[in-house]
Amino acid sequence: MRIFHLVPNLNYGGLQKVVQLLALHQIKAGHSVTIGSWNNDNNHPELQYELERAGARVIYLRRGPDGEFAHGKKYSLLKLKGYLGAANADILHVHNPFDYYIFGALAARIARRTKTVNTIHLTMMFDHPRFGREGRTKFRIAAFFTDALVSVCKEEDEWLRRRFFLPGTKRFVVDNGIDLTSFLAVPDRIQRDEIVLGFAGRMMPEKNHRMLIEAFALARKKYSNVRLRLLGGGRLEPELREQVRTLGVEDSVEFCGFSHDVPGFLSSLDIYVLPSDFEALPLSLLEAIASGLPVVSTTVGGTESVVKNTDSGWVCEPGNPNAMLSAMEKAILAPDRGARTKRARRLVTELYSADRMASDYEVIYANLLR
Repeated sequence: MRIFHLVPNLNYGGLQKVVQLLALHQIKAGHSVTIGSWNNDNNHPELQYELERAGARVIYLRRGPDGEFAHGKKYSLLKLKGYLGAANADILHVHNPFDYYIFGALAARIARRTKTVNTIHLTMMFDHPRFGREGRTKFRIAAFFTDALVSVCKEEDEWLRRRFFLPGTKRFVVDNGIDLTSFLAVPDRIQRDEIVLGFAGRMMPEKNHRMLIEAFALARKKYSNVRLRLLGGGRLEPELREQVRTLGVEDSVEFCGFSHDVPGFLSSLDIYVLPSDFEALPLSLLEAIASGLPVVSTTVGGTESVVKNTDSGWVCEPGNPNAMLSAMEKAILAPDRGARTKRARRLVTELYSADRMASDYEVIYANLLR
């Protein structure tokens, strides 16, 4: 098969990591893969290099002949159409529903014979002011020209079904998966007096680090042996550092900055905490479980299903520090943390591997081409 992935950019993010995993598996299976980025630049050049080393073609659709940013709808539509059609792409796989989705769906329809698949990685964007009524209208139009609409967990699919009437659109659910190798290699935890909680994520409002820090400060008053480590950076970091100082927990909260070595960070923890207000099926939660960590998570998107399916931890309502404190306490005091994580590692391997994810998508592609 000739597969064209259309993405907003090649920045750091869960969407990009999923596309990377799909592309690598598809190339390994003998398919031809092109990654089309809608924007001209990215903050993750290593991703482009890795994709190209593996054999993928990476192009920037809105880059003009001299590298300049190319404006104009007609230019973008015609350029995209040139990469599709019977001679270039059997499958156009668009990721998320922004403007480039309708360009892709229309270009595939004009080119004929190219089947269009759209994966919705997160539904919260539909209510974002930047998306607006016009964005939702464009999504409906693009969905009309789409052969398969995929959600990354059943909760997101149910939300779409409630929100949009899309007659005739083929709907699928493909749970996200991860490359398990480096996470399964993290050794089992050795029981120790100090208990380290942690979270890896961009310091943005939707991740709600503030609530996590508030809940941790409450826990620190009751358990003097707990610490908190935060991996990642973002525009809220100065505010979060000030919150830590105000709450008087500077001696037990560590800001670790940015690092590619996520397995190394996870190996330093005893409990993983995900405090987000919005998620679909977060890769970081799967990575933590595969690393042998019990987890505490807010019930957003598919997180509750992941925790239940893997029997890996405890959940609480989002935005409630007291509820998170209660879930944290259950994790801190749990006598079966070791046995629970060994079982969870086996289940996450069975249910949430990148191999399984890529195989599920290949079945969808093959059925559309028949």
